Amino acid sequence: MFAAHHRLGHLTVVLDLNGQQALGRTADVLDSSNLRQRWDAFGWRTAEVDGHSVDDLVGALRTAGTVDAAPLIVLARTVFGKGVSYMEAGVPLSQSHLPVQAVNWHYLPMSADEYAIAIGELEGES
Repeated sequence: MFAAHHRLGHLTVVLDLNGQQALGRTADVLDSSNLRQRWDAFGWRTAEVDGHSVDDLVGALRTAGTVDAAPLIVLARTVFGKGVSYMEAGVPLSQSHLPVQAVNWHYLPMSADEYAIAIGELEGES
């Protein structure tokens, strides 16, 4: 509210909306539905993009400080662990005593084997 009231048009926020918080799914910890309408109501300009698309992000950021004097928030929708199959699915490979849930990879340390699998998948080797 302060930023919009004082017309801080060069202020830009990129919010990563991966649906997770340290304590669980965002929807279970804190209702974050209708974020676009909430930020609009506070006087911010909003852009909602695919957070994995560089083109979408660049396009949204190009509007920063150019339309009017309202600050900008970019709501970047992402998938946690994008491109790493076991992370996207929430499978704890080396800690199989844990349940399968996406939030696992919000805080789990990676083993050397998990790291190798992840790098292989990201490089397209799997």
